[in-house]
Amino acid sequence: MKLSGTHKFKASSVQVFNAILNPAVLKASIPGANSVSYENPNTLYVEITTSLPGLRGPYGLNLNIVRRQDPSYLELQLLRQGKGGSINAVAQISLVDEADGALLTYNGNAELEGPVSIASNPLGQGIVKNSLSSFFKNLEKNIA
Repeated sequence: MKLSGTHKFKASSVQVFNAILNPAVLKASIPGANSVSYENPNTLYVEITTSLPGLRGPYGLNLNIVRRQDPSYLELQLLRQGKGGSINAVAQISLVDEADGALLTYNGNAELEGPVSIASNPLGQGIVKNSLSSFFKNLEKNIA
């Protein structure tokens, strides 16, 4: 499953970049997040409950920071195996300051196996896209 898009923030790229890596901001911004914490300097552990039919959870996800160039680029890898199937996803996030705020561009690819692969069908993709939209709106509100 491929995902790509943009979101315009009223905040600077530094503010958005720091918010994306802040566990408290992520917990308040990710739809269904029960907790977010660092396991080590390059891995966030996220416990989430989803709205996907038959896959409510909660589920634990490891979000690895593969590459970073503060405050303009992040490459993240999401890994999960266990009940509900497996996820191996990689996303590249770029931030560019413009006159009225930061423009975030993302490109991602997810390999899904097992029951979680429902996210690849049209219904699941709609839920994923709505969740991403909610995440960006929540992130905008939660940026200090």
